[in-house]
Amino acid sequence: MVLELKVLESYYNELSARESIVARAIVDNRATIEAIKSMPAGPDSEILVPLGAGVLIKVCSPITDKLLLNLGADVVVEKSKEDVLNYLNARAEELEAAITSISRQKAELANKINTQRAEVNNMAAQLKTG
Repeated sequence: MVLELKVLESYYNELSARESIVARAIVDNRATIEAIKSMPAGPDSEILVPLGAGVLIKVCSPITDKLLLNLGADVVVEKSKEDVLNYLNARAEELEAAITSISRQKAELANKINTQRAEVNNMAAQLKTG
């Protein structure tokens, strides 16, 4: 029973890690949507492009009627700004559903862990008095 409790706790920790990853993906997705919406329309505008390690470069704003969207597996497609925003909004809904599901699984698992932990504690108390 103690071994099963440890397995359940390990699974709970794995769910917590997944929840953290999905939460970061949600934040990244929202930031991307906001960045696309706030891109200046005029070609004379400057934007800052991150190079990494906190280094930015000023560039003239590109024409934003078409964007490149990485679909994964090294597949990149050219889409309109509206299509990219629709894709990102749909992805946001999927990520929100995923985090809701993970949270529900964690709650169920936490209840099961608490119940099992109480049983183990009862058995240990009985053995001590026994």
